[in-house]
Amino acid sequence: MFRKSVNVHALIMNEIKSVKAALLGFEGFLRLAVMPDSTVETLQSLEKGVCEAEGEADIALRKMIDSLVSESFLPATKKELIEISTSCDRIANKCEHASTTLVLQNFRIPSEYAEDVMKIISISVKQFAILENTIGMMFSNFKPLVKDHSVLDEIRHLESEVDVLEEGIYRRIFNGEGELAQKMRLSNMIELICDISDIIENIADQLQIMLITRRA
Repeated sequence: MFRKSVNVHALIMNEIKSVKAALLGFEGFLRLAVMPDSTVETLQSLEKGVCEAEGEADIALRKMIDSLVSESFLPATKKELIEISTSCDRIANKCEHASTTLVLQNFRIPSEYAEDVMKIISISVKQFAILENTIGMMFSNFKPLVKDHSVLDEIRHLESEVDVLEEGIYRRIFNGEGELAQKMRLSNMIELICDISDIIENIADQLQIMLITRRA
């Protein structure tokens, strides 16, 4: 269906590439943020990389939207492409916001939560890889995708794993000792990290609705 527009395909995948860079950069950032001896300077350097990738994703998104003016897609299709692309941009935005918040607050995630936090971001990276492949198939292998889009179910399965880990962390935080203010600070940061998985799941839902509509 989308194969006729090589330009739009290239621009969307270019945005996806930048969003992926932001996500992988954020994963590396978190790997240090869970280490109590990590330096502010090192974290700031990694945060800068995440922010630069987010900026590149913004530029790619605007170029893609502008390119749709001259495309012969139906208005509904243009709207779907814009919604999917802007939703992907939210992933990069979330990575930027979370890393910047950690740096500005000079906050470190306690070591006892490090393993679960890294599991969560690792799962999010797996989700995004599935999403990236699916969006690519919209242009290169659309008909089989319309017939069988069960691959998107794996994104939901992985998001459920994140939910379990997230709830477990919250239970440990609020059942443990410490001041409520610190508990809230940590739980808010955990929520920012877990939001990435939620956004990816929402995009999978958008894609599935679009595919189901085309199949009908």
